[in-house]
Amino acid sequence: MTGTVQGALFGDPAVVETCDPGPAATQDPREVARIVTTAQDPGFLVIERTGRVLRADPARPGCAEAVSRHDGDTVAQLLDSGHLKLGGTHHVHHAGHEGPARSVLVPKLTRDMVTRWDHLRPIPAPRPAPDRAEPQRTTGLIGVDVVQPGKALVTLGATGHGGTVLRDGGRYRVEDDHGALVGHASSYRAAARLLARYHGFTPGPVEIEHEHRTYPRR
Repeated sequence: MTGTVQGALFGDPAVVETCDPGPAATQDPREVARIVTTAQDPGFLVIERTGRVLRADPARPGCAEAVSRHDGDTVAQLLDSGHLKLGGTHHVHHAGHEGPARSVLVPKLTRDMVTRWDHLRPIPAPRPAPDRAEPQRTTGLIGVDVVQPGKALVTLGATGHGGTVLRDGGRYRVEDDHGALVGHASSYRAAARLLARYHGFTPGPVEIEHEHRTYPRR
């Protein structure tokens, strides 16, 4: 069977989060396929409080190890876009610590998507970046201030930009500084990343302040 392969998986980041390319890792179909395969075996876990991604250790049940920043960002992008889902909570040991972490599930639609890629012509390597590419603009530390249940204000570092996040059923409505709809997100952390990319910035670490508690950045 022959066919073509989509070069950029999730389209324009300025419209809806589920079409957001995010970091360049998710633009490479081979990397997405690798992460999806690893999510099935041995599996990923996410420390929900911090957003940190761990990889299950098949040789030590109940134990996990940290993944690279690249792999963690890719898992976060696929969770934000709905290509991966969070599952149940498990008690895990990691780097001398132990505590709860949620499993990462692979929906059938995502499994089918990767299977279809196996029947296409070989996935091409991404094009190299131009030698004189402009440096990416980053937000620095993103602040998310949960001012009341279901409502948060986002400050994109020192960029002068931000927005508002409002609970909308089982997800969050994301608006810019002027109240215009940016898109929808699965969490406050995902909403902050979406706002950063909407304004043309690479998201920095996110710090969430909620009910007088601070959730560490990642």
